[in-house]
Amino acid sequence: MESRTQYILDAFADLRSRMTEHAPFDQTDLAEEELDFLEKWDSLIKHIQENDHNYTFDAQDLLSRFIRCYANLVPLIKRELLWFVGGECLHFLGDEEIALYQQFEERLYELDSQNQPYNITTELTALRELPQAIH
Repeated sequence: MESRTQYILDAFADLRSRMTEHAPFDQTDLAEEELDFLEKWDSLIKHIQENDHNYTFDAQDLLSRFIRCYANLVPLIKRELLWFVGGECLHFLGDEEIALYQQFEERLYELDSQNQPYNITTELTALRELPQAIH
């Protein structure tokens, strides 16, 4: 599995785990809406694991629904996940974040063109530590 896809899978799985620690997902008896949401989330994770590249539309829909319906849980989302799935999710990123992720993509392109291996988490951390000259 490509490193970006693996990162997305890990981020969705981590978010799935973390959201069950918070209301309304931490309840014993979940409402039908939450059960449906978790079922679709689990289906998305399965599609990502199967390397079905059509998962991005479902990922966009689920993240957008998550943000609209569970605003109190939005801080649990890794911001780069919004960038990676794109589409409507890009509207939830600020201009500075978009500029950062564009620099990130340029860095990955540079590494790919030099056939150098990389770790997405390491590259994001290094980029975030650089002083930003965005005005």
